[in-house]
Amino acid sequence: MNPFEKISIPNDPETVIKTILNRIPKINGNTPKDREIRRIKYVVEQVRKYRVFLDTFPKISDLHPFYRELLEITSGDIGHFQRCLSAIRKSVLLAEKLSDEYISLIKRDPQNRPNKYMRQYVGRVFSVLRKRKECIDLVIRISKELKKLQTIDPYLPTIIVAGPPNVGKSSLVSKISSAKPEIASYPFTTKEIHVGHITSGILTVQVIDTPGILDRPMKDRNVVELKAINAIKNLNGIILFLFDASNSSMYTYKEQLDLYREIMGLGKVVIPVINKIDDLNEELYNAIKNEIKNEQIFEISAEKNTGINELLNYALKLLSKQSEVLDN
Repeated sequence: MNPFEKISIPNDPETVIKTILNRIPKINGNTPKDREIRRIKYVVEQVRKYRVFLDTFPKISDLHPFYRELLEITSGDIGHFQRCLSAIRKSVLLAEKLSDEYISLIKRDPQNRPNKYMRQYVGRVFSVLRKRKECIDLVIRISKELKKLQTIDPYLPTIIVAGPPNVGKSSLVSKISSAKPEIASYPFTTKEIHVGHITSGILTVQVIDTPGILDRPMKDRNVVELKAINAIKNLNGIILFLFDASNSSMYTYKEQLDLYREIMGLGKVVIPVINKIDDLNEELYNAIKNEIKNEQIFEISAEKNTGINELLNYALKLLSKQSEVLDN
């Protein structure tokens, strides 16, 4: 399950303030004091929705490394995100504390000025919400992005399809699994991780279509590329690394090989796959193949369904062996 799926996302501060202002005049009571106490209780109920949000947000320290790093990538600064969560919790506690104080003032006031105290309370709560607006808006935006993610089980045996942009990853994933990613002839079509599944005997395998990665330093990579690296690093499975050796390839053999070696360095089983063999650029093909001649290489055309069954059977056998080892 996506651990962020059950987050109860609240409204932003300005929406909450408008809701309160529209509702308060409609709240009545048996006496003026009762009326203003009811209004204060209504305000604090609205603010408590931020606590419901915090209580439904998963504990960051308990997240699987895949989801924790995904939160870090999406937020841009997990430390700042955590500080914002803490600031929101403190704001709710302050609103509750103030509500108790002002209700007590109204009950004890001999001059019967309940409306004055209610207005003071509402003004202070609005001030607290607006002070935390930047943090609240940030966590709401990030939470919405995380909540809509496809469910990925980091413990399930997984085939991760990786490589540069526009080398045919989505085409391959759509042919071997239930996933239906967008397929187009321009780079960075895949901007999120897509997941499909294969059932092979008693083994259920997750198939991940990752966004394309460029051959460049990690610090220069964008959020899309970092999501791909995260999947490769932190999901349990094997990597199918796709090379493009076609006449329409956008990358030199060196760019593709450098990226391949970087992925190899992450400590996972990596299967080299040369795609688009129906339109081979012989020079590019030979350069790639000469550099990885000591490894088992698969040659396919995802578009034409050439060589896919052999590749898939080999990958499933490797995953089956990995699962047996883990079970023992």
